[in-house]
Amino acid sequence: MTMIRSSEGRRVRARLRLAHYLLAGGSGVLIGTGQAMAQAHTAFVSGFMRQGPDQAADAGQLALQAIANEQGVLPGRYRVQVRLNQQFMGEHDIEFIEADSAALSPCLNRVLLDQFGVNVEGVADAKLLEHACIDLPRLIAGARSDFDAALLQLDLSVPQLAMRRKTAGYVDPQRWDYGINAAFLNYQVSAQQGTTRYAGHNDSQDLLLNGGINLGAWRLRTNQSARQDSAGGSHWTRAYTYAQRDLPGMHANLTLGEAFSGGDVFKSVALKGVMLNSDSGMLPDVLQNYSPVVRGVAFSRARLEVRQGGFPIYATYVSAGPFEIDDLNTGGGSGELEIILTEADGQVRRFTQPYASLGNLLRENVWKYSAAIGRYNATGHIDDPLLWQGTLATGIGWGATLYGGLQASEYYQAANLGAARDWGAMGALALDVTRSSADIDTQDIGSVQGLSYAIKYGKTFDSRTSLRFAGYRYSTEGYRDFDEAVRQRSLDSTFRGSRRSRLEASLYQGLGQRSSLGLTLSQEDFWRSDYQLRQFQFNFNTRHQGVNYSLYAGQSLRSSQQSSDRQMGLSVSFPLDIGHTSSVNLDLQKTSQTLSQRASVTGSMDQNRLGYRAGVVNEDGRQQAAELSMSYQMPTGNVGAGLNYGSAYRNLSVNAAGAVVLHGDGVEFGPYLGETAGLVEVPGVKNVGIVSSPGVRTNARGYALVPYLRPYRVNQIELDTDELGPDIELDNGTTQVVPRRGALVKHSFAARSVQRVVITATFQGRPLPFGAQVKDARGQTVAVVGQGGVALLNTDGHPQALDVAWGDEPGQQCRLSIAPQDMTLSQGYRLQSADCQ
Repeated sequence: MTMIRSSEGRRVRARLRLAHYLLAGGSGVLIGTGQAMAQAHTAFVSGFMRQGPDQAADAGQLALQAIANEQGVLPGRYRVQVRLNQQFMGEHDIEFIEADSAALSPCLNRVLLDQFGVNVEGVADAKLLEHACIDLPRLIAGARSDFDAALLQLDLSVPQLAMRRKTAGYVDPQRWDYGINAAFLNYQVSAQQGTTRYAGHNDSQDLLLNGGINLGAWRLRTNQSARQDSAGGSHWTRAYTYAQRDLPGMHANLTLGEAFSGGDVFKSVALKGVMLNSDSGMLPDVLQNYSPVVRGVAFSRARLEVRQGGFPIYATYVSAGPFEIDDLNTGGGSGELEIILTEADGQVRRFTQPYASLGNLLRENVWKYSAAIGRYNATGHIDDPLLWQGTLATGIGWGATLYGGLQASEYYQAANLGAARDWGAMGALALDVTRSSADIDTQDIGSVQGLSYAIKYGKTFDSRTSLRFAGYRYSTEGYRDFDEAVRQRSLDSTFRGSRRSRLEASLYQGLGQRSSLGLTLSQEDFWRSDYQLRQFQFNFNTRHQGVNYSLYAGQSLRSSQQSSDRQMGLSVSFPLDIGHTSSVNLDLQKTSQTLSQRASVTGSMDQNRLGYRAGVVNEDGRQQAAELSMSYQMPTGNVGAGLNYGSAYRNLSVNAAGAVVLHGDGVEFGPYLGETAGLVEVPGVKNVGIVSSPGVRTNARGYALVPYLRPYRVNQIELDTDELGPDIELDNGTTQVVPRRGALVKHSFAARSVQRVVITATFQGRPLPFGAQVKDARGQTVAVVGQGGVALLNTDGHPQALDVAWGDEPGQQCRLSIAPQDMTLSQGYRLQSADCQ
């Protein structure tokens, strides 16, 4: 029997929807006179229901009328989930009163409506807001409410024009959740054993640990790694250890310990100290990336629509006079917006607004800042001076952003000032200059000072060409960044000299509907040295008749004094239809030394949990090899193994990754956790999957780890109930959580074990009338009789007596006695044929 407890301890029944499905199953005969909260009683047509010759002709009508008149819950205060225009607004204690139609109506007030985002200032009759219980449809034309007593859920529908204009992606900070107190440890372990013809044995073992503790608003994080090589040497390294918490009022994070400074203005450096960094993740979606402001003038109340690439991305109504649209979400990048303004008299005006974006650009009135003070924490035995750093950037309007920063140390100072602007059809451009001075204080050099100039450019052209990023930085010989100054002063061998210039670019070109090419490149050179760092990657991809072709070329970072590391190749892949996901890959690769051919088969099985790859390699016809690798994604982690066997080498490797979480109710194992994660509990129910996390399932105690959640955003967690047995019942299989950054949020789904009983009942030798109600000893409806006298109900395993009625006369009522434990069990259902006495 399905029961739900209200916030006041009152137990209300969850009315079974089976009755409505059965009744509508005949030929769509359910007739209503309005919405779910209509003002008239619901009426049913019963002419399609045929009764036995010994039953009254109106038996079906009486049964249907009893259902229509039955009220799900009594008036009172209930804690319900509120959804407004399909958006979850949280749980609220709301009073429900009996309306004229005998249905329950929510008692809403001005404060609650304002909290939900209704524009209470713009209602036609402001006096209605003074009522203790506001009649929503009367207050706002077209609004309605629907209360589902089974789910304790209140659905409100309000026309968009009656809502306050909100920034897209906005989530009320009151919903941000610190999560539970817990400790976790991510691990990645690997080992390989191999031999080569020239180098002999080559064995190694690696361990990477990323762990943390969450206590209230604070989170402690550390990253440790260990390695042991074939010579027996072992190395233990700590990348960072810090404590951090967010500061919602400042849209920032406070960090204490070992971490890295921001790299927006100056090059990121490792520090051991105190850092304060603004967190754009706390801002609404549309404020995180730059988008232009659309301004204009309307002659009347007009509909404004914004299109990007022919697709509508924004629509609203603006009043007569100047207007400003500052909450567009263009998805970043560059392009051209089409603005369509439709006046009240039908006149349509169109205009376009080109725009372009760079990483430096911020929306108008959006700020980004950082401050840090601490000692340099670089690897190696070098100096660790105290460093102070501050940066600031702000969108000032007109598509422009100003940014800059200061760095100061015992023997180093630097200042930066820059500006970025969206020039529309000409693209986006950023310029900045940095001045530095450093006391090197070595035998050859005393102090140096210099300037560094940078220019960045981005543009998307109508030809589907996207110059995603192009930058060039030129530095005078005396310029040093902080890391270079410290390493030169410490006579560190990794100091190659001061950088003279750096060029980097990324280009993307779409070709038709199925082809594209991309190019990325970078090059650095240094003063008084021919040492250079170069790299480039080129890719051309196309698809024809189900076959994918990829032509690529590249060079990794190497100096001009070293041997060339260029390579080029062609890859062809096509799918295999062998009952599961798989494909064949053919590769031809040319490097400076060898020409190799490779053929492989890759695929996955067991709902993509098992992955495999098998292939053969031929290198210049002199050396052949075979390779085989497999991986498996388990609820408790991932494991993999690989074997490479050739004429000149052999190698065996194994690896595993996963997470361990310690919380107040025990220890859980799961996949590798991201920065922000979740813990799901379905008490006592195992093997329940999570829709958004393939391979994740609840363990024997009903717990499962959700490895990735978006901080400060609404994340929907949905249980995969397809494989649940009929003996398990969930009140609700979905929920929404809004975690803070780094939080581990927990949600428990209400679940219970039930006995699902299918009874085929007769009365005086005839099947029970279609639509008859089945009630328990407390008078609560637990089932409705369907066709052929069949009723499905949920109950516990104890014997009980059920009352069946399809009218008020003595001949229209009877009693059923059931004992579920004595019934035949078939596919999770208890079956029984019974005579109703």
